[in-house]
Amino acid sequence: MQFSDRLETVQVEACFDGPPPKKLYRNERSRQYTDWVLSGGRPIRDTGRHLQLVDLPDDACVAWQVDLSGAAARQDYRLALQWPNVFLGSGDLWFWRDDERRPIRVSVHLPAGYSISAPWKPFSDQDGVRSFRVDPTPASWSSRIAIGRFAITPLRIGGAELRVAVIRPSGPDGKAKLLDWITENAAGVAAVHGRFPQESPQVLVVPIGPRSEPVPWAHVIRGGGAAVELFVDETRTLQEFRFDWTAPHELSHLLLPLVSSRDRWLSEGLASYYQNVLRARDGRLTEEQAWQKLHAGFERGRKATHGATLAQATRSGRGATMRVYWSGAAMMLKADSRLRALSRGRWSLDSALGALAGCCLEPSRSWRAKELLEELDRLTGHGVFREVFEDHVQDRAFPDVGPIYGKLGLREESRSLKIVSGAPWGDIRQSIMGG
Repeated sequence: MQFSDRLETVQVEACFDGPPPKKLYRNERSRQYTDWVLSGGRPIRDTGRHLQLVDLPDDACVAWQVDLSGAAARQDYRLALQWPNVFLGSGDLWFWRDDERRPIRVSVHLPAGYSISAPWKPFSDQDGVRSFRVDPTPASWSSRIAIGRFAITPLRIGGAELRVAVIRPSGPDGKAKLLDWITENAAGVAAVHGRFPQESPQVLVVPIGPRSEPVPWAHVIRGGGAAVELFVDETRTLQEFRFDWTAPHELSHLLLPLVSSRDRWLSEGLASYYQNVLRARDGRLTEEQAWQKLHAGFERGRKATHGATLAQATRSGRGATMRVYWSGAAMMLKADSRLRALSRGRWSLDSALGALAGCCLEPSRSWRAKELLEELDRLTGHGVFREVFEDHVQDRAFPDVGPIYGKLGLREESRSLKIVSGAPWGDIRQSIMGG
């Protein structure tokens, strides 16, 4: 893989051990930015969404060139963006793959002084050639790759090494501020069960100038390895970043393996739960503030519940976001509280996720919610996760958290939530927000 000096194009050569695959998967818009495709010096006919490889011999190589500047000219952040000395894009724009889960090694030739941020695992850097191993994830899973004049900063937290790239200039103080912000939030996730859940995740921080909030958009990506991408308003203060919910939410996603989008109430619900719990545990929120934020989320979810089951709402798309996210968070609160009570403090959602990390975070697998919750029940020896699944996934109402509130010592008073003493699960309430 070789990038031109001004990041206008990239040339890729893929060589296969043994029989080549039947086709290479790529972004649906890649073909319009592909300059040429060759094998053995001869053109390959390129007419479909995916590149069909027909009648190639064993151990064949295929080469292609992609117009990066042309793709970036669309100004579509989902495909590609370009600034002076920096290119950011969807990996499948030029990194085309088969879906046979074979081991992949990538060697990258970069212009002098340039770096690459990718989800792949680095294993050598010699004579200007950087080599990586790619997790054998499905070819349909997306990735994000940045190339340019920026540094990769390793953050060693909770037994892991987060590879953080702040890919646009924000000044030395600005970069330090953003690294402090990532460090604090990653440490909070690592404290859930004592280790950061992914061994070497990619973290992309993309400064985009003044916006209405510190982090207007962020997401987790799994193609080729675990990654988090955060678009940020770098003009904000560290305090504004610290009290924003987005980074703890996105990093908490990494506590789970990839969950099917048909069950995103689980992945988004868990992240929505922890975005408040983690900020209470490290002192950014008081216990009462954290409970109030959870309660406000539950109220938004309740107001967005209009007769569909949770399973139907999850499949219906973005209009059901509040219902989906906060129903899942309410289910996590129920499961966490019941598990702590039934096990007399031996188990919690935190420790259940720790047990899950020991067996079940393989990067290439996507889980359905039912099987993942059954695995958590198997690991803990209790049935609370199955119970919340059966109680709420086919329910048309928002989960009723009133009985749990009463046991925990939480009382609703005119749109706010108050802590009351003497509740039977008062110690559980405190331990949830105290860690």
